[in-house]
Amino acid sequence: MTRKQLLLVVGAAHSGTTILDAALGVSPHVVGVGEAVRLTSGVNTDHLQGRGAERICTCGRPANQCPLWAKVLPELNPDITVKSHFPLVDDAARGLSPAVRYVLDSSPNALDHVDALADYDVRVLQVTRDVRSWVASRRRRKGDNLISAYVTWLRNVKRIDTDLAQRNLPRFQLGYEELALRPREVLTLICNWLDVPFEEAMLTPFGKTRSHIITGNSSIRKPNLAATIRYDGSWLAANEYPIMSGLLTGVCGRINQRLVYSNGLLKRRA
Repeated sequence: MTRKQLLLVVGAAHSGTTILDAALGVSPHVVGVGEAVRLTSGVNTDHLQGRGAERICTCGRPANQCPLWAKVLPELNPDITVKSHFPLVDDAARGLSPAVRYVLDSSPNALDHVDALADYDVRVLQVTRDVRSWVASRRRRKGDNLISAYVTWLRNVKRIDTDLAQRNLPRFQLGYEELALRPREVLTLICNWLDVPFEEAMLTPFGKTRSHIITGNSSIRKPNLAATIRYDGSWLAANEYPIMSGLLTGVCGRINQRLVYSNGLLKRRA
């Protein structure tokens, strides 16, 4: 019996996993379900009860009226497991169209539940954001000190990379910088890897995606932020602790180069 194909988009928080979910969801062969693995592990299911069920999905409808999530929300509670309840999401997603080949999940903790997904043919998109950009974003959002932010990036990235290597899952590595600065090239490479056609609308996924995302980065549901795939380069103008930043970047340099720029799309053009 052929196993159903499941595509996991994994990366440290705020590394572009949600926008990639939406972009690939433009394809009629891919349905993104946001952080469904996380939700079906029982985490924060209360956020989708009561008024939370009115949260707007990327399909434009409230979650409790979404053709996918309306079927699943009544089943969510803190006592459920990925093994028992993710198949409900998967069935609802595949029931939307006979053309669907991949269900795509962008949960930050998806790798913790791979054993519960053993019935699926799992592939992984490993997204890594340049350590300098990620640290600047982390410090703005969380207020981490410089050293703590670098250590957090390195720990998270190494954990994901090591876990994937040990599991020997089929994976495609890409950098957030590659995706944001060369979206057409990156999405074409990914589509070739998945054996699905590239769609021009993937470059402007807002309002066109077939993904049903109700959790994750909220900017994906805002047209002014999600109209196109673009790069926030504000960190380039930062000049805080330049010597220490340089030293810490050097410590992370080898793994940063390997994971963020391995597709060679950002080399200087002649």
